[in-house]
Amino acid sequence: MTAHRDRSQSLVPQDAVLPSRPEMRSEHGSLVVVQERVLADIAHELGNFFHKLYYWSDFIKTDGETAKKADSTAGHMLERTIANLEEFLKVALEYFHPITLNFTKVSVGELLDGFLTHLGSHANGTAVEVRRDEIDPPATILVDPTRISQAFRIALHHVHEDLKLGGALAVTLGTAKRRDFDGLQVRLDVEPKTPASPLFRGAEAGVEWAVAQKLIELHGGEIIERYEANGRKVVLIFLPLYV
Repeated sequence: MTAHRDRSQSLVPQDAVLPSRPEMRSEHGSLVVVQERVLADIAHELGNFFHKLYYWSDFIKTDGETAKKADSTAGHMLERTIANLEEFLKVALEYFHPITLNFTKVSVGELLDGFLTHLGSHANGTAVEVRRDEIDPPATILVDPTRISQAFRIALHHVHEDLKLGGALAVTLGTAKRRDFDGLQVRLDVEPKTPASPLFRGAEAGVEWAVAQKLIELHGGEIIERYEANGRKVVLIFLPLYV
């Protein structure tokens, strides 16, 4: 998504009206409350990583003939564990890092074009049906282009993971109203060939999703994920229109 930033609009204008959740924001717009579930996931996953590190470290230090023959395998596994730990820490630190958004006003059409660009890069042969409702011009929205693109990428990455074994995706782009605010809504109806379950989501994926929630909430919106009885997953992304 490309946006031409007007320096006069680099911060939220004083007359802008955005829905907010005061308990989730600091004076400077940074998330100050973390989810206990995310903390538990991080603590559990770090425990798993350190268990593996100690195991392979002890294995390499063993003097037995079996250990000597398996040194290359143990070294490879230790290296891979460290690399995976590094990637997980990057995601965890992103969740805790305070974020200040640089807002700019863009048209809804431009924002949706950017979303569809991300969608195309994540489709990978998946059957995608797109419905784009007419939105009365000149509808505009306040976003940080870099951060909103990051949130879109995370959401679509999770959808792609659900559909990597096949399935179908229906996308509806239109408007909605939440908490008395008019806004833009992106709806993703995910119908995987093999039904997914949030119970089998890894800790890294869960923390990554929490990052997307954080970014959307800092824009005054919300992202919702729900699973239906037929195995279909629905993802809703809501962003308030500029007033």
